[in-house]
Parts: sequence; structure tokens; C-alpha cells
Amino acid sequence: MSPFDQANKQKQSGQLKQSIAAYRQAIDEKPNFSWYHHNLGGTLAQLGQVEEAIATYQKACELNPNSAWSYYNLGELLEQQGRIPEATEAYRRAVELNPDFYEFQQSLGKLLCQQGQFAEAISSLETAIELEPDATLCYQYLWDAFAQQGQGREGIAYLHKAVTATPNSGELHQQLAEALKANNQIQEAIASYKNVIQINPKSAWSYYQLGMICRDQGQYQEAIAYYRKATEHDPKSAIYYHFLGHTLSLVHDWENAIAAYKKALDLAPTSAIIYQHLGDALSTLQRWEQAATAYRKSVDLEPHSLEAQDHLGFALAQLQRWDDAILAYRRALDVSLSDVVYLHLGDALEQRSHVQPIDKDARNDLEDAVNCYRQALELNPNPEAIDQKLNHALSQLNQASKLRN
Repeated sequence: MSPFDQANKQKQSGQLKQSIAAYRQAIDEKPNFSWYHHNLGGTLAQLGQVEEAIATYQKACELNPNSAWSYYNLGELLEQQGRIPEATEAYRRAVELNPDFYEFQQSLGKLLCQQGQFAEAISSLETAIELEPDATLCYQYLWDAFAQQGQGREGIAYLHKAVTATPNSGELHQQLAEALKANNQIQEAIASYKNVIQINPKSAWSYYQLGMICRDQGQYQEAIAYYRKATEHDPKSAIYYHFLGHTLSLVHDWENAIAAYKKALDLAPTSAIIYQHLGDALSTLQRWEQAATAYRKSVDLEPHSLEAQDHLGFALAQLQRWDDAILAYRRALDVSLSDVVYLHLGDALEQRSHVQPIDKDARNDLEDAVNCYRQALELNPNPEAIDQKLNHALSQLNQASKLRN
């Protein structure tokens, strides 16, 4: 038995290391026979010796520049290593040598698409489909090529064809659903998500997406039901509990919303926005101490959130912790100027002025409150409420000045 035949036999029986040694012996005896290098390259690749396999395939291509399969296998390894331009050229050469094999056209089209060469990519992929109408991946790559050019509707037509070719693929139905939703074809997206669930009744992501669609349409109870399904099938995903809590808040089911937020935080304890939403629900129930704790967690995690700092200040103000409330409002204004925060800060300063033990400090608070109301009016000149608060603070400041004199 020749070393080459022995190598092939060993390769077939899984004796890859022995096979490599036999291929090398065959090459030593006949170094210019390209097929020996080709088979050695494949065996090296199987053992994960990719760089050596690439060099071996390159040698095979050099010895036989008419071997489409050597170029194709070389392209696969180069792609695997992230050497995309080189892989593209290898695939292109394989296509030139054998344009009637759909996998060559498909692989070339995929990489051309990745590099933004859409016209040539589409041409290769459409050729691949002509050669193999059931080539599902080609339809997906064509969708990607059109989507990247902002031609979502044209691309979706190819996803429909992919689903037709492989109707029992939940993954394909989901990809179609996502594309339809992104293209604002909502009813069609709903139908596709339901197809996913029919194929895979435990698809938590599809339940979640149906929940998102229902919530956006104001169908809150339906959304809640879908979110609950999502949490049943994937109880370790914080985002499902978060949106469940948020939608429960929209229907004023505060206790269940709070429970959902807490479950989300068990899973994602570093999420500032979930702490903020928990604080909002607790504030609505006037559980100010708990709300302040939640808001403080939120701002500890994300100190640059104007909304969370403002809400923390408001909760602390309800607890009459004026110093802490004022500090939170000032931190909110450090993030961004806001008429609402200036109004809240003015209110807190005005309230603190009543409990200041020293008249000078009380006057300073009133002066600061007046300045805050003026700043609020500059940012939003319309509200009568700010005018009234400004006039009230000015009146108190005048009274304090008269008493002083």
C-alpha cells in the first residue's frame, strides 16, 4: 500500500496524526503532486493546526492552480482566521474555476457582503440560488445585503423565500419576524412570532417581542400576559421581568410591578434604570423611605442620570430631609439644566428656610429659591405655577428683610 493510500485509510478511521505522517511521507516521495498537499491540509485543519493547513493548501494551489476545491478549502480556513480579503480572493478563484457549484458562489457572496461590495455579492448569491433553489443561507445573506443598503422591504422578500424553503426552522421565522418588525410591518411580524412559538412553544424571546408590540399598541393586558409567558420559559432573564414591571406600572398594578422589578434586580443587581423604575413605583405608593433607597442605588450606579437624581431629591423632600434633597437636586443640575429640577430645588430651599435656626441662613435659602424659580422661568417661560412660587418666595424674602430692619 502506498503512503498516500495508507494516509487516506488512516484518516477515514480517525487516526489523524498517523495520517499526517503518512501524507508527509507521500509528499517526500512525490513533492509536486498537489493532491497530497490538499489532503494533508484537510487533515491538519481537522487537528486545529490551521496556519500550517493554510500554508499546505497554498502549496496545493501553487502546484495545481486549476483546483477549485483547494482554493475553496483555503478560503474557508482564511475566513476562519479572519483574513477576509485573502479568503475572498480564494473563493473568487474557486468560482472562476467552477462557477456552477453553488457553495462556491454562496461563500464568495457572503464575504463580499461583509465588505460592502453589495452588487457583486448579490450577483453571486442569486447565481447560487439559481444553482440550488433550496439554499436557505443564500436567502439570508441576500436579506443582509439589501438590509445593509437600507432596502429592508426588498430583503424581506428573500427571508420569505428562506422560510418557504425551510418552513420548520424557528430561527428563520424569528429572523423574518425581527425584519418585519424593524420595517414596521407589525401584523406580519406578529404572525411570524406566532409561527416561531408554534414551532418552539418555549421561545421566550418571541413572547417578549409580542409583549413589546402589544405594549407599543397600548394593549397592556395582552403585553403583560406575553411578558409573563417569557418569564415562565426563561426565568433568568432580567429584561423580561423589567418590562413586565414597567407595563404593570402602566396599568397601576403597583404591587405586582414592584415584585417584578425586585425579581429583575435579583438577576441584574447593577441595573440603574431598574432601581429607578422600582423607586418610581414605590413613590406612587408614597413609600418614600423605600423609594429613596431605590433611587440612591440608582444614582450610585449611574450618577449622571438627571431623572434619577431628581427623583431621589423628590423622595428625600417628602421625608423632609432637606439637605440631602437639595444636594440631589444640585447633582441633577450638574448633569443638565432643567426647569423641573430648578422648580423642585426652589421648593426644597423655600421649605428649608422655614426650619433654619439662623435668620441669615433662612434668607440665603429664600434668595437661592428665588434664583431657582427665575432659572426655571428662563428655561420654560410659560407656567403660571412657577410665577406663583416666585412671587411667594419674593414675598417671604421681603418679609424677612422687614423683620431684619
